[in-house]
Amino acid sequence: MGEKLKRSVSELFLQDKPSKILIYLKKENKPLYTAIISREVDATYAHTLNVLADFKKLKFVSFKESGRIKLVNLTELGSKAAGILISFIDLLELGEIEREMDQTYEKEIKGKLREEMNKEAISKQFDKLKAKLNRYIEEKPTNVSILARKLLKKADDVLAEAFGYPPG
Repeated sequence: MGEKLKRSVSELFLQDKPSKILIYLKKENKPLYTAIISREVDATYAHTLNVLADFKKLKFVSFKESGRIKLVNLTELGSKAAGILISFIDLLELGEIEREMDQTYEKEIKGKLREEMNKEAISKQFDKLKAKLNRYIEEKPTNVSILARKLLKKADDVLAEAFGYPPG
């Protein structure tokens, strides 16, 4: 990798604060002061500066000095990496939604007669999950929204089973 980082790249990005810093820079989409970044991601100034130094070595950020103050800019490479990181986090969240769906199915529907099911609780839980999925469909890039659409279909199929409607 050339110049050695203080920590491995995977270790860097699988930590909470570095991920938050990169995502914050992407969402703000403008040059920022380190102090603002550290405040917004709830990290110390020193830690933020160390992370940004590692990001600079990776060519994810650049610094522009204005007197004694440095502005941090996300590079094109950093912006792409942040986008991928955001998609990865979205996919993990979709996995959590599917897990909740499966748990509700196992607990409330599977092996029960329709008369034994708490249809109001099932409907309420699935409405909440479907609302989350719809936000992913509306707001996220194609790869994430495609998976969200599949999970939305799965939710509709489970509800059809619970309420005795034809699937589809």
